[in-house]
Amino acid sequence: MEIPEECWMDEAKEQSQCLTHKNKETCNQQNNENSKAEIIEKEPFLSLLQRLGLEHHYPKKMSRADFHLICKTSVHNSQPASEQELPFYFLQKLLMLDCGFRHLVFKKPENEKTNNSLDPCYEEIDTFDPFEELSDDRDEPTDPLDTDSKPCIHPMDIQMALFHCADDLARQYILSKLSICQFALPLIVPNPNTAQMEFSLWSFRQIRRSWQESSKSPQDKSYSHRNQQMCNVSTPIVSFIRVGNDFSASKSQIMNSLLSKRKHDVFFHRFCRESSKYCLLMEGVVEISWYCPGGQGEDTFDKCVAFTNLHGDAKDHRQQLNFLQDISSVIVMVMSSSDDNKENQNIVRHLSESSIPLLCLLDDKKIVSVNNSSRRVRIGIRNRNEAEIREELINAIKHLLKYSNTSLSLEDCSQIARKQGFLVDEDQKDCKKAKEKAEIITALLAKQTLSKIKENLLPLQGKLWHIWCKKDKELYHLTEKGNRSIEQHKSDIEGEKQKIRLQQLEKAFPLNDVMCSFLKTLQENAETPSKEYILTWLSLLLYNLTKEHLEKLQEKQRSLWLLEQTEGHRKCESNFLIDQQNQIEAITTEIYDCTFGIEHLLREVAQIYEALEETSSPRDSIILCLPQIAADLMVAGLPIELMDGDASYVPLKWVAAVFDKLSETLGDKRLFVLSILGLQSSGKSTLLNALFGLQFTTSAGRCTKGAYMQLLKVEKTFTEELGFDFLLVVDTEGLRAPELKNKSQNCDNELATFVTCLGNLTLINIFGENPTEMQDILQIVVLAFLRMKQVKISPSCIFVHQNVGEVTAKDQTVEGRRRLEQRLDEMTALAAKLEECSNITRFSDVIEFDVKNHVYYFAHLWDGNPPMASPNLRYSYNVQELKSVILQTAQQESRGRIKKISDVKFRVQDLWKALVSENFIFNFRNTKEVIAMNKLETIYNHWTWELRSYVLELQNHLKNQIQNSKIKTITTNTLEGPLHRKYETIKKEFDKYFKEDPESEILIQWKSYFEQKLQMLNESLILDTRKKGNELINLKQSQERLDNQMSQYENELLEKSRELALSVKGKEFSDEELREKFDQLWTNWISNVTPSVLLVTDPNIDLDSENILLEHFKKEKNIIEKLKRDSGDMFEINYDKHIQMKKRHGLIPLSLETSHKESIKIVTSNIDLRFNETIKNIWKQQCGYNQNDFHEILRIVENEVKSVPQEEDYIFTRDYIIDLCLCLFQKASKIFKEMHEAFKMANDPVNYMKRKKDDFFMSFKMHCQDTTSITSFVDFLWLKLTPAISATVWREMVSKITGDMQSMCPAFNGNRANLEKHILISLAEEENFEKYWKYVHYPEPFFREYITEHIVRYCSEKEGEKLKTFLKISLEEIKNIILSAVQNATEVTKDDSSTASRWLDLFCDHLGSNLIFPRRDLISIEHLQVIDTEFLIEVMSAALDPALRKVEEDCSSKPIDEVVPDIEKILSNQLCGCWKQCPFCKAVCTNTIPEHEGDHSVSLHRPQAVRGAKWNKTEDFVIEFCTSLVASDYPFFVNDMRYSYKRYREAGNNYARWSIIPDSSTQPYWKWFVCRFKTELENKYGKKFIEKGTIPGSWFKISKQEVLDYLKSHK
Repeated sequence: MEIPEECWMDEAKEQSQCLTHKNKETCNQQNNENSKAEIIEKEPFLSLLQRLGLEHHYPKKMSRADFHLICKTSVHNSQPASEQELPFYFLQKLLMLDCGFRHLVFKKPENEKTNNSLDPCYEEIDTFDPFEELSDDRDEPTDPLDTDSKPCIHPMDIQMALFHCADDLARQYILSKLSICQFALPLIVPNPNTAQMEFSLWSFRQIRRSWQESSKSPQDKSYSHRNQQMCNVSTPIVSFIRVGNDFSASKSQIMNSLLSKRKHDVFFHRFCRESSKYCLLMEGVVEISWYCPGGQGEDTFDKCVAFTNLHGDAKDHRQQLNFLQDISSVIVMVMSSSDDNKENQNIVRHLSESSIPLLCLLDDKKIVSVNNSSRRVRIGIRNRNEAEIREELINAIKHLLKYSNTSLSLEDCSQIARKQGFLVDEDQKDCKKAKEKAEIITALLAKQTLSKIKENLLPLQGKLWHIWCKKDKELYHLTEKGNRSIEQHKSDIEGEKQKIRLQQLEKAFPLNDVMCSFLKTLQENAETPSKEYILTWLSLLLYNLTKEHLEKLQEKQRSLWLLEQTEGHRKCESNFLIDQQNQIEAITTEIYDCTFGIEHLLREVAQIYEALEETSSPRDSIILCLPQIAADLMVAGLPIELMDGDASYVPLKWVAAVFDKLSETLGDKRLFVLSILGLQSSGKSTLLNALFGLQFTTSAGRCTKGAYMQLLKVEKTFTEELGFDFLLVVDTEGLRAPELKNKSQNCDNELATFVTCLGNLTLINIFGENPTEMQDILQIVVLAFLRMKQVKISPSCIFVHQNVGEVTAKDQTVEGRRRLEQRLDEMTALAAKLEECSNITRFSDVIEFDVKNHVYYFAHLWDGNPPMASPNLRYSYNVQELKSVILQTAQQESRGRIKKISDVKFRVQDLWKALVSENFIFNFRNTKEVIAMNKLETIYNHWTWELRSYVLELQNHLKNQIQNSKIKTITTNTLEGPLHRKYETIKKEFDKYFKEDPESEILIQWKSYFEQKLQMLNESLILDTRKKGNELINLKQSQERLDNQMSQYENELLEKSRELALSVKGKEFSDEELREKFDQLWTNWISNVTPSVLLVTDPNIDLDSENILLEHFKKEKNIIEKLKRDSGDMFEINYDKHIQMKKRHGLIPLSLETSHKESIKIVTSNIDLRFNETIKNIWKQQCGYNQNDFHEILRIVENEVKSVPQEEDYIFTRDYIIDLCLCLFQKASKIFKEMHEAFKMANDPVNYMKRKKDDFFMSFKMHCQDTTSITSFVDFLWLKLTPAISATVWREMVSKITGDMQSMCPAFNGNRANLEKHILISLAEEENFEKYWKYVHYPEPFFREYITEHIVRYCSEKEGEKLKTFLKISLEEIKNIILSAVQNATEVTKDDSSTASRWLDLFCDHLGSNLIFPRRDLISIEHLQVIDTEFLIEVMSAALDPALRKVEEDCSSKPIDEVVPDIEKILSNQLCGCWKQCPFCKAVCTNTIPEHEGDHSVSLHRPQAVRGAKWNKTEDFVIEFCTSLVASDYPFFVNDMRYSYKRYREAGNNYARWSIIPDSSTQPYWKWFVCRFKTELENKYGKKFIEKGTIPGSWFKISKQEVLDYLKSHK
């Protein structure tokens, strides 16, 4: 009778109360006493659960996930510290197949026991009498609730408590493990609260056994039963019961002697270790176990026989007894012939009278047998030899089985159980629902021919998918086909791939009923039944669907194979043997077609997602949620396919999507990846199942295909100590698998490299010590580790030797370890030779390896011969030891190597792309590191800008102070001190970033490099600032020398003007009259001074220029004649004279192409750019002419010519250098002459005085007008302040605009790659070919022009609104500074009645570093009296706003072009980065740091046609991308040396430092460009897009919008 769902209460206490009445109804056919006996008192049961810490798990709330938690005790082989730890230890031992869980108890340590609890036997007494009578308390009951005498929890109570708490899936798991351990399984279990009998059928569904039946007759065949699902197997059932109590013999022990010759305790009995009479939950339980023969002569029974065991006295368990009578073939009853209990006698008589064969074991008789009839046998067992009893018992059972035709399966038994009112676990609502859903799918599948299911119902993973995989791999092994280029070939492959995907979708959509039903089932959000429940049912049903047919095929295959071997020995005709082999191959193919499971349905789900993603097809919600479903299954603990073993391919889009959803579900948690490698059937999956209780397939012959991954959670309290949140286990297809013999060995190498690179730790599993097998696995493993070392991946490895006998001590395996190390070294030397790694000679050179600690020897899995062998206890100890080592290794793992979920996703993508390219070392790209580096470059850019902007501000302050004569020398306090403080602030941010960033462990490898670069920048900025400061100081000093020379003239003129002022004092004169009188004085004074001024000697600049050139080129012929030529203002390249083309094979000169000309122009353009920058800087210094400036020009030319890559097809002649130097020298000479004239004018005393004429007039005027002297004083002051303010504000605009652009403009607020992206977007939007041309051929000038255009556009936005804003901010700052200076100076001098000199000193001091305002310029007014200071403040304040408005007007009217060059220079210096070009396509390296370490790289390479490359001996463009060529073996030549594109680095020099990764992505940008500007390119270069240069049709389909979208999403 099924108990309603609502009666299963959460708490046992409530459940007991609720179901008391229900229980009475269920058992109304039994008497009341029997019913009461079945109900375990609720208090002891609840107490037991509480003692075990399981009260919150009852009923059926413990899931399989609770079993798989990785806890602290997993690391250490410790003992339970409390009773609440007993269930966990039980499960841990169970999953590791450690049969010791049957003896698991918790006992208080001796030191915790009180004196009162000491056993009386050990009490100290004065006298001792061995004959003294002692009370026998063995039979005295102990109150289990008495806490003072609480007995240890019985081991079977732990097992049964877990059984009651486990949910349906967990029960299956527990019983599966118990079955492997050869322990009896609970078949009928009384509910602890209700006395309801529960029959386990679902829990047995996963129990599978194999055995071999043999016949005594030679004519009869023997039958193999492989991997049989035991609940469906019909067998005779021999049931053991006990009628009565207190027998000397143990029924369970007798059964054990039948089932296990080795005394393995299949059934727990009272003589077992740690057994006690206080067992609460086993009373009334019926256990079952099977005897499975091995087909050997020593078999106890010839066929499989089931044995059941009713625990307790049969009279107390009438329901169970009745059930056993209905199902049993034979009943074995342990009884006493002298039992006078009427009830017992009635039971015995009833059984004797039934038709069931009965065997009575008489506990009180010694006779061997008495009056045995054919169906009734009696055997006396008291005090008899165990072997005799066993032999007689076996014969009796065999004899009785002949009289019974009853053979039932558990399925049959469940029907009988239902009739008797038992609750069958499969009748529960969840189980029935799950089964119904699974049956719907199975029924749909059953309509198809088995061998056609995959082809018809799973079309996406069949032939088309395998062809697609092959085509995708071809993209990484491109070859030239006829007159078609690699890009055309690549485009054809892409087209074919797209066509295949569309064909797949046509076959798959609309989805067939099977996939619709399967997806609908997976998508349902109902909590019950769970997806795992449904999938478990589906897996069982699919197994049953295919089992029978597969067995027939496998039998037929074996027969043919045996026949082939026999016929082979008889040397039959070869045609016959070939026919036999073909038949075997055909059967093998059919076996493959008929092998069908959950993994194939999930693979189809993955392919649906992949196909839709690939074709960008419209998708409904069910498709979008597929990755989430897979992620949920992973979280639930199910294995998910990582690599499709049938196609040997990783579906990257699907895997990436699953990892993304996994990250969303769990958060981006830390994973420790454990991989396992080994030859087929070497026990890999079995080992993982034992280590972590995983559910990988373990049967030999049906091994895991490809690679599967399964997730294990780490207990929350252990995550920090362990350093990760989850363990990701990757199990692999067996290497060297016979069914994969047609695949190349490369598949094994791919798989090995893939899983070892993915794993933090790899277990290398070796079965036995077979030298051949070891050679195979070691070759694969060593090559994988060698590849990893070369791409800087550093995993760990542990070797596990399985099945090497009993290993009791490490020192006994010394020789084996020595041989292993020797073989590893041999394999390493061989692999290093193949990979051309001359520095590698030993395995320890490749990976950190200690043969003493990284090699483990495992005992045989089975203790005896299967199928009745139990697990070897030594094996489980080995497993525990290995598990501890794995977790300890993980705990010690560098935090940087613990990957997050997102990291694993990227690693999978990177590894697979590198592997399919076949050149793993050259083509491995660590995406996570690339992302981390891009982020680091961006933040580094912000740090450097912060430092640069601070230095710019510091330089401005220093310049102001130097010009104001406040600083005479650059000291540490003025420069290094402030800059060091700023550097330290940035350094703290730097250290914090490297410490706290989520990717800090990846970033750490670059910390020292970026720290060094930051320090170098700091030092460079200090040197540059010091240099500029010293130049300014030198210039100021030279000005002061001139000023000192002029001071006598100034004093003289001032004195004369004072005298004149005194002479006219008190008289009224207009301004014109005052000016006339001063002009007379000025004219007389100038005429007197001019004759005494020394004339400056002019240098002969032209002669210097000629002499320097003659000296530098003195070894050149006809140099004098060449120098006499006028080269003009512009240098023109004469290709015949200036360029020499290299010769092919040293004989035939190469032709000069347009691309060569553009390359030559680039060099010339760069020289011209450097020349102009140098001249500009020289002019700014205002130091006059210096011969050394000509030498600097020579250095520029020499350096640029030397920088031309060696792989170029041309060289510059000496005529080029001479003619260019001559042109530049002539141009420079003119400029130097102008500079000299300007310098001479600036430093001529007369001119100097003329420039100050107005100042002297103002001074004269103020002496003449006492009453308005303060007003005139202020006017004069503002006359000097206004230009100073204007210059300062304008100069500050540069830093303000630059800083704002750097932070606000998307193009400038990232790294160099970000800027490059924005340039490409801008070019695509404009579609201006000339700009593209300049970008391609003159990248640096174009880069600067782009920045300049951006600046102009930025400053002109909204009519210069931003400039006005910055102007107002600067003026407000200046206003406050000036007001503060006036207040400060006035406050100090208000009590002084002296001249204005003191006030001016203080005023200028306060302005200090804020603007250039030299005190010396105010000499002419310093003698004035300042009496009314308040009036001075008033006048100064009144004049402030008008003056600032004038400054604002002046600055607003200035052309923006004046500040653009300075802003451009700052931004260019900040973002210039590296200018090295790809040796193939000339794309510029996008690294932000100019002299960076490591490889050059660029994210978007170009077709070589963009730079004008053509095929040899044709006029056809080369349309290939570098990223396509490096995936091919196509050759290229450098200086007549032939190299393969696939191994391009071998060409050395520039090639060796470039990282060019094969890329199968669309790369639409430059394809669109080639199509958009096809005509322009043909006209410019004079080549054609024909023949091998024909543009693939797919390129023309790329739209401009696609290109822009691609760039905007590209990182």
